[in-house]
Amino acid sequence: MVIESLTAILVAITGVYAYITHRIAKATEASVAAINRQSEASLRPYITIAPFGRPKALFLYLRIANNGRTAAENLRLNLDRNFFQWGKKELPERNLRTQSAFTLPIDNFAPGAELLFGLGQGWVLFGADADPISTPLQFNVVATYEFFGKKVEETTHVDLRPYPGSEGEADSLVEELERIRKELEKLSPTLARGA
Repeated sequence: MVIESLTAILVAITGVYAYITHRIAKATEASVAAINRQSEASLRPYITIAPFGRPKALFLYLRIANNGRTAAENLRLNLDRNFFQWGKKELPERNLRTQSAFTLPIDNFAPGAELLFGLGQGWVLFGADADPISTPLQFNVVATYEFFGKKVEETTHVDLRPYPGSEGEADSLVEELERIRKELEKLSPTLARGA
């Protein structure tokens, strides 16, 4: 009877031990999966697509950059509609949608790499004569790329409508050069009389 009681206690303890071990193994698996996701997130490529304006002038550009830490492989960019740079719809080569970056794959888009595309001046994009067909104020760019054996497809909605009236941060070097230019213009009549 004592042996049977001890065996029952041993079975119960073994069951509790097996349950605790199973729970520890599951928690370890979850921790390893979380660490792998964090590692991938910190090392993967991040393709960002965003418009930006040039300081002190309403010239808008589209920047496509890899802000990640590894290369985006086999990057394909697609524009969902035509966009004629600078409103030049009479020049087919000015259509962003048909330019090589949007029609051919980019084998390896390195970390820190960026592409800059001029979109247009403010009066072309937002003026009374603006043509929303050739220079739409909203469009989508789809980026499809691979890394670590995974394939990613991301769609970025580009909206230019908030830009009228906004000013970019002034560049202190440009402002200083502007002051120098104005001073030289003041001296120019004096120098011309002396010559």
